[in-house]
Amino acid sequence: MEITLLPGEVWYGLASDEGTKMPLDISSDYRFDMQPAHTGNQYSPLLVSNKGRYIWGDDGYNTTVSGGVITVTSKLAQPELHEGYGSLRGAYLAAAKAHFPTDGVLPPEEFFSKPQYNTWIEFIYDQNQAGILEYCNTLVKNNMPRGILMIDDLWSNYYGKWDFDRYKFPDPKGMMDKLHEWGFKVMVWICPFVSLDSIEYRDLSKKGAFVRSPDGSVRAVHWWNGISAVLDLSNPVDAAWIRERCRFLCDTYGVDGFKLDAGDAIYYRDDDKNYGNVTPNEQCELWAKLGLEFPYNEYRACYKCAGRPLVQRLCDKSHSWTNHGINTLVPNMLAQGILGYAYGCPDMVGGGSYTDFLPGSRELDEELFVRYCAAATLMPMIQFSAAPWRVLDSKHYGCILKLLKLREKFQPEIMRLVRESAKTGEPVVRYMEYVFPNSGFERVTDQFMLGDDILVAPVTIQGATGREVILPDGIWSKYSPDESDSELYTGGKTVWIDAALDCLPVFVRKRD
Repeated sequence: MEITLLPGEVWYGLASDEGTKMPLDISSDYRFDMQPAHTGNQYSPLLVSNKGRYIWGDDGYNTTVSGGVITVTSKLAQPELHEGYGSLRGAYLAAAKAHFPTDGVLPPEEFFSKPQYNTWIEFIYDQNQAGILEYCNTLVKNNMPRGILMIDDLWSNYYGKWDFDRYKFPDPKGMMDKLHEWGFKVMVWICPFVSLDSIEYRDLSKKGAFVRSPDGSVRAVHWWNGISAVLDLSNPVDAAWIRERCRFLCDTYGVDGFKLDAGDAIYYRDDDKNYGNVTPNEQCELWAKLGLEFPYNEYRACYKCAGRPLVQRLCDKSHSWTNHGINTLVPNMLAQGILGYAYGCPDMVGGGSYTDFLPGSRELDEELFVRYCAAATLMPMIQFSAAPWRVLDSKHYGCILKLLKLREKFQPEIMRLVRESAKTGEPVVRYMEYVFPNSGFERVTDQFMLGDDILVAPVTIQGATGREVILPDGIWSKYSPDESDSELYTGGKTVWIDAALDCLPVFVRKRD
């Protein structure tokens, strides 16, 4: 199918990690393949236009844009163009109602009301009970709010052995009880891979589990931590087994939920032999649907499943100003929202790529770390991993605490928007074009609207002491902790706003 762009038309969508390339317009020379997708983040067979049109294809499609023409092709069911919805918002709401209606359920409020903490950067592959308890104890002593704690990879002996490694965790139940006593909810990392040289692999393979090669043998999958078998979630054997292991952890130790990593379509193949004859994209979707049974969940890779109570994190960001780092946070969160993933987390503050924090890696940039925190402050969720009290001096750590106070100020509005999204499916983080259609904002992707009335403009340029902010028509109040210092601005123009390191430019629209 070929679609010629209308005058002034731009398009958004496809994948969260494509946000920096959006919107697509008459000058774009672009390609994105979705059968299967080679993205490490959320993706959906959706493109949405500022002229009230959208493209949807249940089985995914491949997209090229060149010469002002969008070409979409599919090896399966053909996608369809839907028109007549007036604006970006109108087209999005029509798509959401038709293809991913919300079920009215939202993730637990702790995801939004408090910061999240992930043990990955502090411990990497040495997750252990003593270190985690000390991390949380120190967190409390340093005046950080208690929230959800995620214990990351290698808390177990190997992949598929979903039980605590008793050398690293001699008393997992006691640890969980202590963390709960301190006010934390605790999630643990799991994946759909099973180590090949394990009892679990031998038992499951005898029962016909795992994705198979065309010749019927279990397919050995290369992934970032080696070579493993991969579960076939279309097979009742595999699905029942992973559910049982998750419930075992909840019932035995009091684990509250799961960070469900991997599941990317790239780890499956079109010629896979599987129980349900499903595609790689559908395997990714089935992995996501597992999380619906465990309210405390988090995903990085997800196909479809928008509008559901699944927490969606942006893929690992670098500790960088320009190289897949802080520069991607706003555009990719905007892309995530327009795909229907309202419950989003902008990766870990400072970046979640662990190699940036290893001894001997480049020196940590404290300015960058604080600006990362500021960019995430008024997004639906904020997550820490590298301990800010450890990696920052007292001045920069003070900036973190001040930004968290700012988040507390806007917390009621964030929760209101999250609850509203569970009813309507609308994004929490919104493009300027979404709220102010046909006003010339279709290419603005470095500032965002939190709902319809709060404009947020993070500083993401190294060394900058302020930034230009585009204000739509109307009267805008620049937020200040001291209300007597709030300034009123008349919109319809671009203004320069000073922004010290501990400041996040925020404007609230004044309604009559």
